[in-house]
Amino acid sequence: MFFIGIFGIEDKEKEIKIIEKIQCKSCNKIERGKLIKSFRYFHFFFIPLFKWNEEYYVVCESCNKVFSIPKEKGKGIENGDNIEITYWDLKEINTNYNYTSVCNACKKIVDSKYDYCPYCGNKLR
Repeated sequence: MFFIGIFGIEDKEKEIKIIEKIQCKSCNKIERGKLIKSFRYFHFFFIPLFKWNEEYYVVCESCNKVFSIPKEKGKGIENGDNIEITYWDLKEINTNYNYTSVCNACKKIVDSKYDYCPYCGNKLR
């Protein structure tokens, strides 16, 4: 019973980069967007050992719609490569759910209907 709390599996989302020019499919404008990486990881004593289910998303700053992008392009941008995200790379997901921001405390993406982060309780506005 000594192993309780020592290891576990968690989901995490983190903001990778602000992308200056994306052609948003929803608002049909060239806007800035946030590149966000979502993944699941196994940790031992809070040290991440390995990750899986890595996915990359772009959130339009104008309309707050969320689009998935190919994993290869997301990894390339994360590694500092000069990769352009085109209109055809964006695939709209979860159309009934508008993300507005990333919580400053826990770095999770939060819906606009919340005043407090549902993951950690931090005040959002």
